[in-house]
Amino acid sequence: MGEWSKTVGEKGEKVVDFFFKEILGYNSVTSNETINCIKGTKHKSKSAKGDKTTHGIDALISSKSPLEDQLLDIIVISSKYTADEYPKNPKAKFKDHFEDLAFTLECFKNSKLYSETNYKFSGITRTEIAGILVWLSDKSPEDYELIPKIANMQIDADLIFDKIIVLDNNRMNFLYQTVFRAKEVYGVDNVKFVYHNTSLNIIGLNSISYGDIMPVQYIFSDIIPLRIEKGSDVEFLIFCKDSFSKDNLSKLLSFAKSFDHLASAKKTILSFPDYNELHHKGAIEGELSKFPKYSFNQNLLVRKYPSDFRNS
Repeated sequence: MGEWSKTVGEKGEKVVDFFFKEILGYNSVTSNETINCIKGTKHKSKSAKGDKTTHGIDALISSKSPLEDQLLDIIVISSKYTADEYPKNPKAKFKDHFEDLAFTLECFKNSKLYSETNYKFSGITRTEIAGILVWLSDKSPEDYELIPKIANMQIDADLIFDKIIVLDNNRMNFLYQTVFRAKEVYGVDNVKFVYHNTSLNIIGLNSISYGDIMPVQYIFSDIIPLRIEKGSDVEFLIFCKDSFSKDNLSKLLSFAKSFDHLASAKKTILSFPDYNELHHKGAIEGELSKFPKYSFNQNLLVRKYPSDFRNS
């Protein structure tokens, strides 16, 4: 049983490493760190006889934020991979996973590892720590949504953390089918994440408005903007997690228009999970009267992801 648990754990670590390196673009992912627990009684598990002494960190990432000047983003990752399906009633198990990560974050702020991580970077005036709980199931469908089943769960008031992001099968699959597939089609070096103007990243945007790393804030976004380089041409590719509708189309067109620093893009490509040109072409042509900049199937393309024979 112990060997099987180890095998499952290693599979989870492999998936997490692939996700953050190959999809999100974080080249430096530190694995299996250990920090001291400074709240041993508070943080011990219900079944433990003695106080907790250490916390394990499955993966750690640190990077200067492209969305705020002089900000260092540190991501503490907890990987919970199960060979079985998600529980039918996942709240109790999720609460255990969530509390474990929150306790780790509480002690991480006062750890030597935190100080050493900050010390590696210059020109930083503020550090933001985010936790990411990656809870994946090997047996549940790849698009299974865990989040709605735990969305209204009560979080204990004494948990101390700034931000915890939860990644389930559904979110992981969305980013795989969009970002990773785009890298497969266009080539890794030709795909960049686009950084929007937050009014806090003026210095960064003056030098470059796109890069290899997905900002932490994008990980749970339902809209993913990418810059595609095709020789001397630039294309703006936007993936939307929501289904195609006139309202969502209009929102994406407005979103694309707001990226003034991409005025040089030769084409804008909008991609929906259920787009079908046969059924949706009329809605697009009707909506474009509000956006005279775009001409359907010329400088504006609409696509489905993943593609199939009906939208080739």
